[in-house]
Amino acid sequence: MVAASRTLQVVLLSGQTTQLIVQPETTLKEVKEAAEDKLEVGIGHFVREDGTVMNESHKELTVAGMELRQGEALQAVAGYNIKVKYYAQALLDKINPSESRGDINIMDDLIGIQLRNVEDLKCIAQAIFKKAIAEPAHGESCARIAFGLMERYPEFPPENERQKPVCFTRALLTICQEEYEEMVSMLSTFEASLQDEAKFPRAEAEQAELSRRRRMMLACVSFIGHLYLERLLAVKVIGQVVHDLIGVKRGDNPPPEPHAINCALQLLTLVGRTLDAQPNGVVLLNRIAERLRALPLLQVAGLPCYSPQVRFAINDVLRCRRDAWQPRVNFEHLQ
Repeated sequence: MVAASRTLQVVLLSGQTTQLIVQPETTLKEVKEAAEDKLEVGIGHFVREDGTVMNESHKELTVAGMELRQGEALQAVAGYNIKVKYYAQALLDKINPSESRGDINIMDDLIGIQLRNVEDLKCIAQAIFKKAIAEPAHGESCARIAFGLMERYPEFPPENERQKPVCFTRALLTICQEEYEEMVSMLSTFEASLQDEAKFPRAEAEQAELSRRRRMMLACVSFIGHLYLERLLAVKVIGQVVHDLIGVKRGDNPPPEPHAINCALQLLTLVGRTLDAQPNGVVLLNRIAERLRALPLLQVAGLPCYSPQVRFAINDVLRCRRDAWQPRVNFEHLQ
């Protein structure tokens, strides 16, 4: 049975209001994005009628979990300049991978945006991350632009005086880490669950949602690889990502998901040559290669865990490393 939708009112301090149609499973993050588009203002946080503040730490809270009273409205407190978001998105839409000079022009225009506070800074970082995830073909350009912005934006004071000032790179990497960790926590949901069947009664809609999750995970891992290639991430971060995807967990029960293996292989193909040029990278790749050789041998009830296509892709990446990372495999058949 499909849960009933409801109307949620969001009110600004100025008195401007909007009505949103939401589902019980709609998250606060989704409410925020929808309200920003309708009100055309950047929302910093929400305040409930009892004074409870709901901010970034509550972004995954659902409408059902909020237990809103009948007729209760959410008060939205403005955070960043919505024009910063729109302008940044418009500039990033001009990315053309065939014109590297275009990236420089986009970067220069982004630098020219006047930032009033840390929320404006985070807005730029969020726009770059979302572009890389929504359009993975532009991930390299987004990482290149991020590197160019690294020391060009001002730092802003932290919310907590014991923390370091917030710079652009810190803002971007924090967003990337939070989104990546959220996706990793959902690795088991790349296959249909009972919740998915309830939320998407039509098989086509359910499969479309699962495909969307897989694409986002692959795009996020790929963007992490591009950030590493631009020297915005350390070798140990790549090691942690690969471990999250295919590392030994609970004696391989359950074994890594095929899609997680696919993500790891894509990442290794992207960054392998650079890793092998560094001593600590060679050590890491030797460990990863040992793990990759073990995966095709895993069995359940006497049968191989993985299809011939997955086993072939694993072996091909191992061969690719032996051949000095000459690309030879197409991963499309694993999607």
